[in-house]
Amino acid sequence: MSARTGADWLGAAEALAPLPPRAPDGLDAWNARWRAYAAGTPLVVTAHLSGPIALPHGPLAIDALLAAAVCLREGVVAAQRVEELRPVEVPVVREPAGRFHLASFSVGTFDHHEKRWIHRRFPVAEAQGMAAPSLRRIQINAGPCKSYRIPLEAGHVEGDVLTWYLLGDADAVRDLLAVIHYLGKRRGVGLGRVVRWEVERCEPWPGFPVVSPEGKALRTLPMDWPGLTEIEPGYKTITFPYWRREMEELCAVAARST
Repeated sequence: MSARTGADWLGAAEALAPLPPRAPDGLDAWNARWRAYAAGTPLVVTAHLSGPIALPHGPLAIDALLAAAVCLREGVVAAQRVEELRPVEVPVVREPAGRFHLASFSVGTFDHHEKRWIHRRFPVAEAQGMAAPSLRRIQINAGPCKSYRIPLEAGHVEGDVLTWYLLGDADAVRDLLAVIHYLGKRRGVGLGRVVRWEVERCEPWPGFPVVSPEGKALRTLPMDWPGLTEIEPGYKTITFPYWRREMEELCAVAARST
């Protein structure tokens, strides 16, 4: 057996040594940066719209919009199940207990509404022409071939603007919102198109940014949140993702735009 050189022994030692820790991916690094963020600036965020918007589930949560923008930028696939969720931080200050971010839901008044329809008509004649001769009937009132006509209400907001208030980092919020071009439902057919975003510093008020000067909730809040004088109760999820029904609790609910 030939003698091993010092270089050989060095190579063997390197092979046996533990691997260096994996560098964090983009989302991990982003979360580490904003996890303990507390030096927020009072901001007003304005979305200038080009036309009508559909908000069938009420006001929009800007913390969820920012989280979606983070995932879009970092290439994180949208979770379809709870087990697929990954923590996502946004450049907005959390409330002292860390349950949610200090950001309002959208504020805006609708000038008028218009009723639209979502259509799906299964091509029965074409399907029969392509199907096997044994096909006798196609069921269009249920299953994958179901046809439907669903009403959808879209509205024009006053001045074509939606507004949010938050405590956050203006530059980071501005960068994230730059990738959000549509809001609300039926974005694929042009509803809720954003012409431009504005992120500006503003003067806070007592209860800013989650309680209005009149004492109304500007976002989903715990029932005992200080400053609330007009409470509309309801069962809601208190932070994003807001589709987690198992996380619902009795809260003070933000009023719907009218």
